[in-house]
Amino acid sequence: MNFELDPKKSFHELLSHIFAAYPSKSGTINDIKKIIHLSDIHIGYEDCSQKAEKIVANIIKREKTEGTVVVITGDIVDKGASKEDLVAGLKLLAELRGNGFTVLLCPGNHDYGTGYLGSKKTAENFRKIYLPEVIFPRLDIIGNVAFIGLDSTIGELEWYNRFFAEGKLGREQRIALEKIMADPAIQNKIKVVYLHHHPIHFFPLMQLKDRARLKKIIGGKVDVLLFGHLHFGNTYHNTWGIKVVMDGGSSTGKKALGGFPVNIRHRVIHLADMSVTEDNFLLT
Repeated sequence: MNFELDPKKSFHELLSHIFAAYPSKSGTINDIKKIIHLSDIHIGYEDCSQKAEKIVANIIKREKTEGTVVVITGDIVDKGASKEDLVAGLKLLAELRGNGFTVLLCPGNHDYGTGYLGSKKTAENFRKIYLPEVIFPRLDIIGNVAFIGLDSTIGELEWYNRFFAEGKLGREQRIALEKIMADPAIQNKIKVVYLHHHPIHFFPLMQLKDRARLKKIIGGKVDVLLFGHLHFGNTYHNTWGIKVVMDGGSSTGKKALGGFPVNIRHRVIHLADMSVTEDNFLLT
């Protein structure tokens, strides 16, 4: 179904048209069998928008909706202040959901600003459009899995923290995360934590500032840790006592910091045995 952006329409009108074009399909909640991990899509950057459209089309074509959750670890758009990019990204998410897929996401530094400079206004607008009424950390218990989403950009919106792109959860979010980890409702569930900024790799000015505190909260207590940000797409399995640990890279292949090319990886986590396979949803 085609959807054309009309610059004369308000955001409210555009959102109404998107959701009318792609109404959500609801179904019975069953146990989750696999997770498709996407990250750093960067809609609006060079040919990333076209690649994102192809990825979504192929997921819909090739994957079963039952027992599948799509997790996107931030940087859906390249510039959070771009109305056109925000609408294009939301259209693709609505298309996935409209075809029966459960989609969970967290924001990245580009969603909240330019990538190197965050903006409270841009962040508020992004959350209003993509994550209405969502408070991080967010807990979604879907069948046999407890998905715990974190906002690793929110702690960098104060004037003294808003430069560069290291990421910070902040004290308030960490306290709330501790409460979630102690919740009896998730103790017998597979636990999946997802955020944008890289908590493992040491790369100056690019790694999560409060990663040591995060490690104390979730180390050895969750089963899967997913993130993005650096675009390299490396795996760090069994780090922090966590079985599956992955950097999602850039699903559309945007180059890493310094212009380094990256391999496009679309990973699928099979929860029955915690195995990971790679696919390429850009190939038909």
